Amino acid sequence: MAVLFKKKKEKLPTVKPTKEAPKGKKWKGIAAVIILALALAYYLGLESSKKTEEIVEQVEAFDEAREKLTKVNMNTLQRAITSFIVSQGRTPRSLKELQVFRIVVAEKYDSWGTEIKYERQSDDNFRLISAGKDKIFDTEDDIVVNY
Repeated sequence: MAVLFKKKKEKLPTVKPTKEAPKGKKWKGIAAVIILALALAYYLGLESSKKTEEIVEQVEAFDEAREKLTKVNMNTLQRAITSFIVSQGRTPRSLKELQVFRIVVAEKYDSWGTEIKYERQSDDNFRLISAGKDKIFDTEDDIVVNY
């Protein structure tokens, strides 16, 4: 049989799906991300501050070692000057005079590479001065030893 009448297809209203989460859930997600970011920032800051403290401690220990080595160098220099005093009956006018009398000066530099300053006080007394960490004489960090 032949179809005499065609039925019209009715169009149903279509609802487009939304990609947005409900408003309450959206804010919870943002809050969670912010909390995680803050926690990560705190952790990284904590770790970097620990490393900074370790570096500061190592630098301080290295500076202390340099100061001790400088004092050892000054004591060695003092022994050479004392040998000069015993042989000549007076303090040398300068450290160069030690070399003239063939007294070996092991180390006349401090640990920062600055030449240790010799000051003759009298025929029996002298002073050795290291410029210290800042490499400038007459400042707070100078190492001064009177003999």
